[in-house]
Amino acid sequence: MVSLLACGAVQRPDGGQGLLPVGSPAPDVFAADQHGAIQRLSDQRGRAVVVYFYPKDGTPGCTEEACAFRDAWDRFTQANVQVFGVSSDSRESHEMFANQNKLPFPILVDTDHTWATAFGVPTKLGATARVTFLIDPDGRVAKVYPDVDPGVHAEEVLKDAAQLTGAALPVAPAASGSAAPAGAGNPAPAGAGNPAPAGTPGAGAVAPGAATPGAAPGAAAPGAATPVATGAVLPPAPPAATPARR
Repeated sequence: MVSLLACGAVQRPDGGQGLLPVGSPAPDVFAADQHGAIQRLSDQRGRAVVVYFYPKDGTPGCTEEACAFRDAWDRFTQANVQVFGVSSDSRESHEMFANQNKLPFPILVDTDHTWATAFGVPTKLGATARVTFLIDPDGRVAKVYPDVDPGVHAEEVLKDAAQLTGAALPVAPAASGSAAPAGAGNPAPAGAGNPAPAGTPGAGAVAPGAATPGAAPGAAAPGAATPVATGAVLPPAPPAATPARR
């Protein structure tokens, strides 16, 4: 898929050709994400933004890349960095892909290639080349990654993005499932004298049904039902108990 970059320079709306170069203002584009919420790039001013283009939902390389961003998501939010995945797949495809892989960040619908063309990213047979752009808090392109290794790319971008925001590079947590069960010689990770009850989410975990940290307003937690545009629908409150007669 990376070979798509050799298909010829894309004519961009700003008059330039090829990939949007470093120092250029990021285009003011918007698109719906997997939940149907509209995401506008200019709304992210004040934080670093990663816009990564990928060919197709569900393919091995694209799944590996998305899961790498997922696994580093807590550290991206700690460093004040927003991540957008972009491909030409439909919203329904994005929703399935995000749910299957528990992706906590928006993946944007670019079926008409508006984003790809604005950034100068080539497409072929409907597939978008695998290219990433890092945008600084002032809305300018800080770095372009035209040759991406899906497995390690998220870590590479996180280091560069943290430098833009001035944040200390967040430390990677221990691998999920690597901790030994609590027991003799293996105390549970809780405060002194206050062991965590069974089923309590660990550090950085999100309780089922809770909003995902850093997710766009109105976006549902992975696997949850799609909310209405104005937010999640809450169940009605139970009726107040009738006071007992004296």
